[in-house]
Amino acid sequence: MTLPRKDVRIDPRVPWFQDVRRLLSPMAGVTDRPFREICRPFGADMGFCEFASASGLMFDSEATWKLVDTEGEAGRVGIQIFGADPEHMAAAARLLSSRRLDVLDINFGCPAKKVVKKCGGSALMADVPLLEKIVREVIANSQVPVTAKIRTGWDEDSVNYAEIGLLLQDLGLPWVTMHGRTKAQKYRGEANWDRIAHLVEVLDIPVIGNGDVVDGDSYRRMVEHTRCHGVMIGRGAIGNPWVFRQMQAVDEGRPVPEADFAEMCQVTIDHIRGEVELRGETTGCYVVRKHIAKCFKGYRGAAQLRRRLFDTVVSEEMIAILNDVAAAGDPRSLI
Repeated sequence: MTLPRKDVRIDPRVPWFQDVRRLLSPMAGVTDRPFREICRPFGADMGFCEFASASGLMFDSEATWKLVDTEGEAGRVGIQIFGADPEHMAAAARLLSSRRLDVLDINFGCPAKKVVKKCGGSALMADVPLLEKIVREVIANSQVPVTAKIRTGWDEDSVNYAEIGLLLQDLGLPWVTMHGRTKAQKYRGEANWDRIAHLVEVLDIPVIGNGDVVDGDSYRRMVEHTRCHGVMIGRGAIGNPWVFRQMQAVDEGRPVPEADFAEMCQVTIDHIRGEVELRGETTGCYVVRKHIAKCFKGYRGAAQLRRRLFDTVVSEEMIAILNDVAAAGDPRSLI
């Protein structure tokens, strides 16, 4: 069965977006190059780098530039920037013209305190004139199409996603992504899919839905409920890259496959190797932990497996443990 999606206006600058349905959200400390490359073979049509500070790029911060490592990357990739200074945002857009990217996304959705206290991210939804100025400056200085990710508003007393969505459409953005919560909610409660559905109806350009999609079934339900063009996955992909395979199966009308234990182990091994190559032994092993914490949930003996893996920051030791339990076919082999 074909999912019910609204017919939308595809910007001629991004004709390829017609077929983009499954996107990996920009997430700090998560969506680095190794994880993007893991998600693509499972069905992610497009991946975003970790979001980067425009000021950090402008002041040539080595750590910030490492977040936008896209050179030679296969598949569609976007870079997301945040900030509240239009000049800094414009400078970042100019500097990124030399990078490999398909779109430059503006972060109007992050609710993190360290971002909001500097009036970046979702704080800009409470200052529409400044938001508009930033968008205009970024568009004027970007060599690629500019998109944006928003929330439903600052809080329940200032829900303004429709106003901002229409503004972004009028400014020429090819699509808008919306997380179905306010800034005040952060990640608490349920994402409001009714508001995503409303934005889909209000806009002529594609809307990408975001919030509370964690598997094939929730993907199907969001698209059926909202008729959105595509879905962006954030926290639901941590330790779960096969969520994109489940989403792809729904799109293609096939049975939704489940990842087996051996596959989870092999993907984790591949991820460890990628992170160690990028970040070095100790940091690389630490970064994978947030994925390991979620990857093996539901298996009896998973707690023991996590403890064994977390007891070391030596990649070959972690890989040996995973190979052993994969061969046994069950984490209970550790008990």
